[in-house]
Amino acid sequence: MLAATLSACGFEPLYGEGKGKKYSEHAIEVMPIPEHEGQVLRAALRRSFIFNGPATHRLEVQLSEKMNVVAIDSAGDVTRQRMTITASWHLFGLAAKDKEKPLRGAVSVFETYNVFASDFSNLTAERAARERSARRLANMISVEVTAKLGGS
Repeated sequence: MLAATLSACGFEPLYGEGKGKKYSEHAIEVMPIPEHEGQVLRAALRRSFIFNGPATHRLEVQLSEKMNVVAIDSAGDVTRQRMTITASWHLFGLAAKDKEKPLRGAVSVFETYNVFASDFSNLTAERAARERSARRLANMISVEVTAKLGGS
């Protein structure tokens, strides 16, 4: 009953088969991304785009980061920071017909973390925030790319 209801509203699954088209046919090679969070992002994206055979598309991602102070205590010391990471991506088709018009997009996430008196605690909190951001960005990019390829 649920399947009939969903198909009546125009729902199409992102993965699997829909209208005779397999979305998994798009084999996406994720190019290296600099820095540690880039490595985390690339690993998560590669898990999203598992494929067998030669790549049909190449995904390039550039990261940018911005830090903002969110809270300070009465002594004027920073107690909380917000990190905003933006990933701009370009998806290039490797077939001759797809090379001229790459798909593009950008997604942003932010994470906040406490700032402590200990440098080690601060480095650990910042690194954990970067890794969480990278995993969230990978999920968002994967959904966008899959949706855009599904519509092409």
